[in-house]
Amino acid sequence: MSNGKELEEYVRNTYQFLLNMKDEGLNVEKDKKLVGKSGAVHQIDVYYEFVFGNRIHHVAIECKDYSSAVDKGRVQEFALKLQDIGNISGEMVSANGYQSGAKKIAEHYDINLKTINDLPTMPHLLGMRLSSVALPDESYKAEPFWTIMELRNDKVTGSYFGHTQDGRKFIPLFFSKYHALMYFQESNLDTKSWGIRGLPRHALRAFILMLDLLKRQSVEPMIMFRPPGDTSNSGFAGFVTDRKLLAKEYYCGEVPEPVTDSV
Repeated sequence: MSNGKELEEYVRNTYQFLLNMKDEGLNVEKDKKLVGKSGAVHQIDVYYEFVFGNRIHHVAIECKDYSSAVDKGRVQEFALKLQDIGNISGEMVSANGYQSGAKKIAEHYDINLKTINDLPTMPHLLGMRLSSVALPDESYKAEPFWTIMELRNDKVTGSYFGHTQDGRKFIPLFFSKYHALMYFQESNLDTKSWGIRGLPRHALRAFILMLDLLKRQSVEPMIMFRPPGDTSNSGFAGFVTDRKLLAKEYYCGEVPEPVTDSV
């Protein structure tokens, strides 16, 4: 970093990325002005707020792009600023670490100290984004689909279960987790190799975008349906769909069209 403003922008962009892994819409601001209890106006290098447990939480980040380690005086100044503002958490990011006295002051005032090396790099951020958005875990609820995904060491790999019918390949989608489980059991799938996962809105969007690649492999999505309470051996009814209908009728939002080569 060549100056403090570049460090502030770097920190802001990193936190903006981290806090919006699932398109939460959180805004991370730079050079925020907050009025303290004393009436003084305090400048905050990077600021964001979020809602958790029905409360709004405020976070201020101080950026120090010094050629040497940050001393305790700088941390004390930040601590006093936070105390005057009130109801706010503090973090500090330093380009060249902290002196031992600074660390003691930070611990006393519950200020989280970080260095540039503590912030994830862009390749790491992109990997986290992929894992967060495209690869649903067991806690995800369907909006509205459930599907079956490949597992490795109890984590999804990004590959979807598919079946072949009349020479065509399909990825089954279910409105009910119960029906997904029925299909899972009827297909005699190994629980160590496959798992049922819900597709929340952001994961459904990633799935729709992935269909552009799968189309080249002649793979299509199929919505599986079974009447409520059906215990017969008639199996599931399957309805083939496509990315446009999924986006329009189930995602109910804009999904970028695939890029095609111009003729």
